Amino acid sequence: MKNVIKRLLITVLVTALCVASFTGCGSSGAGGGGKVKILMTLHDDTDTFLNTLTEGMNQKAPGLGVDLETVYCGGDAGVQRQQIEKAASGGYDAVICRLADASTILQMEIAAGDVPIVFINNEPSADYLKPDKFIYVGSFEQDAGRFQAEYIWNGLGKPSSLNVIIMEGMEGHAAVPQRTNAVKYFFMDNNVNANIVFADHGDWSDTVAYDKLEIFKLTEQPFDCIICNNDPMAIGAIKWLKDNGYDTHKILVAGIDATDSGCDAIRSGDLYMTVLQDTAKQGEAALRSAVTLARGRSLKTLEGSTEDLKYVWVPFVPITPQNINQYIH
Repeated sequence: MKNVIKRLLITVLVTALCVASFTGCGSSGAGGGGKVKILMTLHDDTDTFLNTLTEGMNQKAPGLGVDLETVYCGGDAGVQRQQIEKAASGGYDAVICRLADASTILQMEIAAGDVPIVFINNEPSADYLKPDKFIYVGSFEQDAGRFQAEYIWNGLGKPSSLNVIIMEGMEGHAAVPQRTNAVKYFFMDNNVNANIVFADHGDWSDTVAYDKLEIFKLTEQPFDCIICNNDPMAIGAIKWLKDNGYDTHKILVAGIDATDSGCDAIRSGDLYMTVLQDTAKQGEAALRSAVTLARGRSLKTLEGSTEDLKYVWVPFVPITPQNINQYIH
């Protein structure tokens, strides 16, 4: 009888220890489903789109079990590398990174070591992405340019030829050639003789775009539309058109991002169309991707992930006066 009682006591003690052990393991750390610690490093704090993205991510983070810290590198890739190194040695579970320079991706990955990185907003070369480890979350940039060209062409009555001004974003930004080339390819694919009478970098800025168009004015060339890589440049183009006596209902302007000012211009009729780069959905997708990788899981469980497990895509949406109230509130 004593032996039976002894065995029962041992069994109870062992069971209690196992339960305590499993409970402890399950209640802390990214791998066990606890709170995930993420560092987000951005190139600067003046980008309108990124500021909106960051605000949305900060609101979403607590509900997703994320402790999110945001730092800025001032456009300095060296500083950004140091920030990621500190994250890797400081107990962070994942990094979200807007590369200051897309060509420095390998440096950032070396700095991260075993810590996964979710790149956003400045798409690096696919050659340096790694499935379920170093990935990119964003929207497929070519779609934005294609939407712009398609809607502008339809708005002008599908002419066989037209003169186009293209205001490009900041030189070196990965989205710039993708958005710009997609415009050109659309016209080529539809056998439209699109004469690019002027193309220059407006640095994502309304004032820079305005100044560049003042230079274009000296050429005295005719043009039918202005296609801009983002909304602020489109707003600058609209101001320039008005200041120089053009009718914005005849010279069509297109933007990208569906910013507040861009949407106001859509409603007033000055901006013909813009393309919504959904900041709320991009931010949530970036957070969910970071949490997934931090917990050692695969992107295949996430909506928008690609077969190669290097990307999570959030669709672009063309915005016009006809559908703006459906998407913008």
